[in-house]
Amino acid sequence: MSEKIINVSGYGLFCLSITSFTEFLRVHKLRAKKLNAFFDKNRDLLEQAIQTGSWLPVATINSIEYLVEVGTTADLQTFGKDWQEVLCLANCNLRVGADAAVWVGTLDTLDAWNPTEYGSKESISYQTMDGETLFSAYKFDVEPSAYKVTLRGFKRRQALDYPAANYGFAYELHPADNFDSFANPLVEEVNIARM
Repeated sequence: MSEKIINVSGYGLFCLSITSFTEFLRVHKLRAKKLNAFFDKNRDLLEQAIQTGSWLPVATINSIEYLVEVGTTADLQTFGKDWQEVLCLANCNLRVGADAAVWVGTLDTLDAWNPTEYGSKESISYQTMDGETLFSAYKFDVEPSAYKVTLRGFKRRQALDYPAANYGFAYELHPADNFDSFANPLVEEVNIARM
């Protein structure tokens, strides 16, 4: 499995199913293109989106590279003995729609939200001025369902030189019958680079 490293250039990370997130926006008649600014001003809708599993934002983290992984407990294999778990936040909600996939990406890409950009791609990338390819989002195949997510944060026991990612997040998925309760990662300390 190749490592999926996201370069966070601002804000934080999101985890979402394009169809579930788009449906939430449609139901609430949200047409804003700059979604970060919109949700900052409309905290009630932001919390409702988190509670219903329409998306899972992780904000106020350092702007660095993060290794990311999504899957069931049996699927998660990226973070082995060279990593130390520094964060475990259970009871987050995530609903995966008919697209049978979730995307993990940098929150600043939501300031020019265009769901068609994700189409049939496996990742979203861009070139720096010196020709380096950086990734801002990755797709993970996930069965359509409701999930309780345990967000796990890791850091390397021995830091490596750039371009290696020394921090990472694993989104551990557990099938759920309901979303009666939820953890809001926006009110928790999730900045693993400071742990």
